[in-house]
Parts: sequence; structure tokens; C-alpha cells
Amino acid sequence: MTGAPSPAELAAARWFGGKAAAISTVEVEDRLELGGGAAISILLVDGTERYVWTEGRVASAMVGGTVPELPAWRFRHVDVTPGLGGAGERPIGVDQSNTSYVVGERVVVKVFRRVWPGTHPEVELVEYLTGKVDSVPAFLGAVEWHGHAVALLQEFVPGGRDGWAWCGEAVMAGDASEAGPLGALSAEVHSALAGMGAARAAPDVLRAWRKAADAQLERVLAIVPPEVAAELRTAEPRIRAELAALETPAEPPVLQRVHGDFHIGQILRAGDRLLVLDFEGEPTRPVAQRAAAGTALRDVAAMLRSFDHLGRHVEHELRPGHTADVERWIATARTAFLDAYGPVDRTLLRALEFEKACYEFVYAAEFEPAWMYAPRGGMRWLLEHDG
Repeated sequence: MTGAPSPAELAAARWFGGKAAAISTVEVEDRLELGGGAAISILLVDGTERYVWTEGRVASAMVGGTVPELPAWRFRHVDVTPGLGGAGERPIGVDQSNTSYVVGERVVVKVFRRVWPGTHPEVELVEYLTGKVDSVPAFLGAVEWHGHAVALLQEFVPGGRDGWAWCGEAVMAGDASEAGPLGALSAEVHSALAGMGAARAAPDVLRAWRKAADAQLERVLAIVPPEVAAELRTAEPRIRAELAALETPAEPPVLQRVHGDFHIGQILRAGDRLLVLDFEGEPTRPVAQRAAAGTALRDVAAMLRSFDHLGRHVEHELRPGHTADVERWIATARTAFLDAYGPVDRTLLRALEFEKACYEFVYAAEFEPAWMYAPRGGMRWLLEHDG
């Protein structure tokens, strides 16, 4: 079967997740010809992991081309945009785990490069939310192979700017006016997702949260640079005390479907609209974990930490010496977001913020060492502010 890239070609792809080890074998397990030189191949790498390899104008072919009827492949709702098969397509964004294209300036085709078993959470959640909230670009279709998602088709919103861009400008201007609407939007999305099912967390779930958070802190102390570890060791008793609240909230939190990777970079601004993107959760985790129910407050905590991290970026990279101005923006944005979001268990939220702050140290140590200043500044802020 043709269509297999060489191990070197696959390893060079920015979305390939197995860069830590050399590739031994690449086998084309299945291939779908879409006409005009466009094709989708399912690659089996080293006999264990599956990836999606595309050739030609595959995005426009997915949207408007003639799709062969094969048992393994399913194209859903792709006829909602007839006539776009010959339309232009262009890549969009710099996602490191997927590849997205705009077709005919009307449809976004997001190709999921890693094939995970099970129903893909982004396909499931975007389809569910379409028609229920206006803050999520509409579901237009999906491409699946043996029931596993290969691509998502979604409404393209012209003129959109990602949150790191528009909100970074807001930080520099000292303007936190969008934080309130974002809080209300977040509450609306969580309320809609609760319709997929919700239940109170049992004590064993809360114990598992605390155990995982303690283990993550141990990992942080083991992998960050020595000077960072020394700073965290000094604060370790306080941090562990804050994390302990994960096991003892005021009342058992509600568990439901959540966004799973909620931060300001996932918020598109188009004119007066704010829209939520990327419901796939943390893409390095298996689908079953990403689709599991959790507390919506973990999304809230992640968004609040992203306010802080964006502020640290502005302070460090764009406006050195303006720490007071940046921290004033952080405090104002947090207050406006939470006021608009509605009542929450502040003690549990604070514990989840400490948990997220620890995760950011792991991310910086393993993927972005130059970013270490952001979690350091964020942790200091949390320790200096008692909530």
C-alpha cells in the first residue's frame, strides 16, 4: 500500500508526538483516496501508535468532495457546505498536535494527527453544544475511521484573533473589561455541559485528587532547576497545606463534562464576540481521561492562572519594569471574571489554582524552559495573596 512517509519525514512533522525515540517501522494500515491527489493514510508506527498522514488538498476534499463509501470510513454532515470542494484552503494556527485549515473562508477543518480509540471529546462536545450556546463555533461535520475521529469540521469565524494576542494588548492597556463577559460566557458553557450528566464527587475521588496533586508537586521539585526547587522547598509546607483542601471542600463538588484545557489562548475574539475553541482537552492524554467528568472549577482555575501567565509574559517580554501595572490588571481581571461567573467554593478553587500552578512548572521544565519565569511569578503571587 502506498502513501507511507519515511521515518525521517514523520519524525520531522511538528505534530508527531514520539520524538523521544527513534522510529523503527511505519506501516500504512489504511488509505482513503479522495480524488485530485488528495488522500488520508492511517499510519501504524512501531506497531503501537496510529497517526493520520495527509496528502494534497485534503481539507477541501473532506468538505465538498465526492466521498467513497467504505465500511471503515464515515463522513458526517459534509454536505452542509455544497460547492466548496474546489474552494481554496489555507493552513491556520500553529497547533502542535493537530493541523487546521480554512476552506472557502467558511469552514475550519481540524485534522487530528494522533488516532485515539474512542469517541473524540472535541467532536462530541462541539456537536452537543451547537444550538445550545452561541459562544462555540458551530459543528459542521466529522470524518471518522473505525469510529475514531480523524477530523472535525467547524464554522469559520472571520476576523477572529486568539486570546494571547487580543488579551495581551488589553494587559498593556490596563483594560480588563472583557473579563466579566468571559466569566459569564464560561458559566453558560459549563451550564450547558452539565446537561450531559452531573453527579457529586465521592470521597475516594477527592482523595485521589489530593494524592495526584501531592505526587505532581514531588515531580516538580525533582525536575525544575535547582534555584527554582530551592524556592519551592521553602514554600513547600504552605503549598501542601493549600493542596490538602482538594480533599476537604465545603461540600462535594459536582462532576460533569468540562472543557479540559481552558485558558485565554482558547478564547477567540471576533468583533464584539468572544468564542471558545479547542474542546479536545490536554491532547497528550488518552481520550478516556479527557472525556472523564470533572469539576468545572478546574476550568475556572486554569483560566485564572492563564490571566497571571499572560500578565507575566507582558511584564517579562513586552513591558519590563511595569510589575505593579500588570498585577493590578491581573487582580482586576480575576475579580471581574469571578463576579460574572457566579458563586463558587473559593477554598476549592484556590486549591485547584495551586494544583494548576504546579502543573505549569512541569510544562515549563519539560517543554518550555525559557517560560519558567511565568510559573515562578504566578506561584509567588498565589503565596502572597490569601484569596
